[in-house]
Amino acid sequence: MPALQILISALLAVLVLAGISMMSKVRTAVAGNLLSALAMLCGIVATLLFSGVVSVWTIYVSILVGALAGSLLAARVKMIQMPQTVALFNGLGGGASALVGLLSIHGEGAFVRFTALLAVAVGMVTLVGSLIAAGKLHRVLPQKPVVWKGHALCTLLFLVLSLGFVVAGIFAAGTGLTVCVAGTFLFASLFGLWFSLRVGGADMPITISLLNSLSGVAGAIAGMAIGDVFLVAVGGIVGASGLLLTQIMCRAMNRKLMSILTGGTMKPSTPTPVIENEELVQRIMDLEKKIQALEAMVADLEARVKVLDGQLKAAPAAPAGEAPTAAAVLSRAKDVIIVPGYGMALAQAQHQVRQLADKLESRGARVRYAIHPVAGRMPGHMNVLLAEADVDYEKLYEMDAINDDFKNTDAVVVIGANDVLNPAARNAEGTPIYGMPVLNVDEAPEVIVCNFDLKPGYAGVENPIYTRDKGVYLELGDAKETLLRLISEIA
Repeated sequence: MPALQILISALLAVLVLAGISMMSKVRTAVAGNLLSALAMLCGIVATLLFSGVVSVWTIYVSILVGALAGSLLAARVKMIQMPQTVALFNGLGGGASALVGLLSIHGEGAFVRFTALLAVAVGMVTLVGSLIAAGKLHRVLPQKPVVWKGHALCTLLFLVLSLGFVVAGIFAAGTGLTVCVAGTFLFASLFGLWFSLRVGGADMPITISLLNSLSGVAGAIAGMAIGDVFLVAVGGIVGASGLLLTQIMCRAMNRKLMSILTGGTMKPSTPTPVIENEELVQRIMDLEKKIQALEAMVADLEARVKVLDGQLKAAPAAPAGEAPTAAAVLSRAKDVIIVPGYGMALAQAQHQVRQLADKLESRGARVRYAIHPVAGRMPGHMNVLLAEADVDYEKLYEMDAINDDFKNTDAVVVIGANDVLNPAARNAEGTPIYGMPVLNVDEAPEVIVCNFDLKPGYAGVENPIYTRDKGVYLELGDAKETLLRLISEIA
């Protein structure tokens, strides 16, 4: 490889790193994104020049098709669809790396065969896993975890088999190599399917982050297979940064990465006795599901009754000229914490959230935003939405920095959030959110919940905050309309 190509690749990799660094600040995020994109474009041009394929016209047709597809997505994809779009892009990156690996299988040397097969394995895991994640986020697949009999065992088995075929491919040739390629392709795809199907609830942002990391790892391995320094460098940057983010999120969520991959996030509440009669076990499980469904319906009805009963009882006792409403609470509040969630994204209510904050601040109130690490459906989902509404980044606080302040604040406004503030996560063993650190919203004296309804969140666990005896105001319905009404009612 020419020294000039290595030098240019190193320089472009540094520019990509600089762009990523600029993305960490709101003021320079757009410029950083453009810088990284420009560096990638220069990398493509350099690859064409040094590979001697500038005259191959089919390459330019492919570039044109890709550019048109990207432009259409950029123009048509709404902000609410960003999580599934990110998942789709992760999958496309993994698929591209798998194709590079397939086309490099017959290269010279054991190292080329090994890296090519490994690129196929990681690429297919990323592609299939990302497609499943995108399908869940786009609501074309079940959003709750799908767990089959022997799920964890099968997941581990597929992982071991795919890696086994990769290793065997180092020593194989001819028909044996073809079998290794097919085995790697099949079992890596099955592993991606099995591990992503059982992901749900709070683990989805972690999974998206992991798949993003894997897309970079696949690209770096594919770069090794074809001897492309720039691809190795950029893939390594994406893989390392994505894995670091994944580990940070796992620690914040009290999760282990391997348990997410193999399906071990569900914790049993009590040891289950051994019962030999499988039919009896199945009947018991069915009854438990029906009981849970009935309990959810009862809790929903009780919450609605309490809301109506509270409104009737509070009306005559209210001070003259001041009704005990959410607007009245916010009118006298001097310290307010806003907790955004996925419901804000669904309602596209980030601009109304900013308007509410501006209204409160104009009355002398201090307004802060509490951001849970996995709020939304991808890493940084709430940050992106609030940045779009020009919310000052300095007002966004991570969970650890603000969690102790809830008990001292005057009011909390919840915008479409549920699982990330559900106190059941502290004691509801056997649920998808058990053990997950949550925002201490239940410690606040006044809580205004602007959710669409009283149904459980993504994890399917009832939230006891809804049925609290006092200090909770349920403003149900479309968050955008609810916020506009609150803004107009604040004195």
